[in-house]
Amino acid sequence: MQSKALKVYILLISILWVAAAHAREPEPVGIATAVKGQVTVVSASGESETVVEGAKVFLGDTFETGDDSGVKILFDDDTLISLGANTTFEITEFVYTPTQRKSISNLTKGKLKSIIQKFEGGESNVEYATPNAVVGVKGTTLFMDADRKLFCVLEGEVFVRGVIPGTREVIIETGQCTWIIDGNPSVPVPFTDELKEEFILATEIKEDVPLRDSLYKEEHPGKQPPPTISETTEEGPSIEDVPTIQPVDLLPGVDAEDRAPVDVIIP
Repeated sequence: MQSKALKVYILLISILWVAAAHAREPEPVGIATAVKGQVTVVSASGESETVVEGAKVFLGDTFETGDDSGVKILFDDDTLISLGANTTFEITEFVYTPTQRKSISNLTKGKLKSIIQKFEGGESNVEYATPNAVVGVKGTTLFMDADRKLFCVLEGEVFVRGVIPGTREVIIETGQCTWIIDGNPSVPVPFTDELKEEFILATEIKEDVPLRDSLYKEEHPGKQPPPTISETTEEGPSIEDVPTIQPVDLLPGVDAEDRAPVDVIIP
């Protein structure tokens, strides 16, 4: 009887544990800060939905962009990526703690721009895999074209190796590109202005309503956006409400409603 009761107890505990595990919602690993055209995401459970600006991004998500479409994603480690048209991108692993960063993703097809912040907290491993190569990054601005087997560095340094065992590995630095030829990365070549312009146009995604933090991080890698007035006071205007031209002190005796008969002194 005791044995039977114990089995029933263990079964009940197992059922409750499984129910609790399913009840917990997964933690997001990023956010879609901008969307252009038709973009869909397929979750790890197989559910598909249209991506909208502000949508949460989760581990196991696969993003697919249509013609003349794209999406910009800001991850929790401040990595900012932009996917061009006709691109498929999958997030396969993401760990970010004060002492460890590990991010592995698959770019099955299409173009990607990635701004990756340097990580000073400890171990860091950021990799992008395509059908022909694996790219490892420490901190850089990187362009990738999975269809053309092309990898270019705008700033920083990355390694590129073929996916076939025994293929060589090369380092490409600021202003360099490499192609995968016969399974191996080529000798680094200059990143031409024409190619830069092509990549920039292919991955350019303008926000209908710009998200301030993501734009700041893109323009100032490694820095946190300054707080808005509404973040530093209990009640105050947002940063958009602050006038760009501040009022100046008029000369004594000059009414603010009238034109000053003399020059206004600007401190």
